[in-house]
Amino acid sequence: MSQGDSRNTRRGTRRSDGGSGMGKKSAHVVAIALVVVLATVGIAIAAMVRSNSTVTITDQTDVSTSADGSSSREVVSDQSASSAASATTDASTSAASDSSTSASSSDSTDEAARQSDLELDPSRTTDWLDHSNGVKTVYLTFDDGPSENTEKVLDILDQYGAHATFFVTGMRSDYYNMIGEAYRRGNTIGLHTYTHDYATCYASVDAYFNDLDQIGQVVKDQIGYVPYLVRFPGGSSNTVSKSYCSGIMSALAPELLARGYQYYDWNVSSGDGGGVLSADELVANATAYGNFTNVILLCHDSSAKTTTVEALPRIIEYYQSQGFVFQAITRETVVVHHGIQN
Repeated sequence: MSQGDSRNTRRGTRRSDGGSGMGKKSAHVVAIALVVVLATVGIAIAAMVRSNSTVTITDQTDVSTSADGSSSREVVSDQSASSAASATTDASTSAASDSSTSASSSDSTDEAARQSDLELDPSRTTDWLDHSNGVKTVYLTFDDGPSENTEKVLDILDQYGAHATFFVTGMRSDYYNMIGEAYRRGNTIGLHTYTHDYATCYASVDAYFNDLDQIGQVVKDQIGYVPYLVRFPGGSSNTVSKSYCSGIMSALAPELLARGYQYYDWNVSSGDGGGVLSADELVANATAYGNFTNVILLCHDSSAKTTTVEALPRIIEYYQSQGFVFQAITRETVVVHHGIQN
């Protein structure tokens, strides 16, 4: 080997050693970089774990600072959203419950006021209306029920948005529940007679009030109180009572008022209290109201009055077409009294 070749060989060896040293340094750098990357990934994973376990409910995104000083935003977890939804549902349920309670309270208040207006109170003074109130109003009244026809009448009233007053008897105990049903549907309940036997109820003043007390108890069992409204069997102008007790109507009328009751006769009649009339005849009678602005219309809902049920829709439709409304009797209703003839 020449001297020049020997020098070249030594230079190559030195370059090779230098390259080997530089390679070792690069490997160290890569290793350090890998450690940093893995550490960063670990921090990120830890942050994600913390995020997924977050239970705080908030409308704002939480901001936290990571180990390297940068800011990261932590999103509310699904569990937080679920908790928020649950809280919203609870709040809605609570609001609905409060609303229901308020409505129930309002209904109770209205019912208490209704009872106060219609309940018998011997000590109460009422300025009874003896003339029209100026509003075209029909006060439909049904005597002699309840019976199998009562529910049919109630359904027709509901269909037309009308209310009526039922002067009830004690003759059909199997239909007493219809007294309460009529009342719950917004109609007024009045007292007619327990027996509807003239010889019994018009035998004497005491006999009449004994009969009235009995039907009063029947009604109380159904609606919770005894109402003040009364209709005499046959009306206050009846003369059949003469056969059992002369002068009894003249005695009963003022005594009834003194005990806190009010009695109601009628100024228009359908004519269904006598023999059986056709529906056409009943409609003709019931709609002949003359010049009355306030009509107290006499009808019956006893078992035999099937044509009254048939005629009722046409009667209501006629009056409504004339601008009348149908209401139940209250203390503000015009009081119609016949001339007493016994």
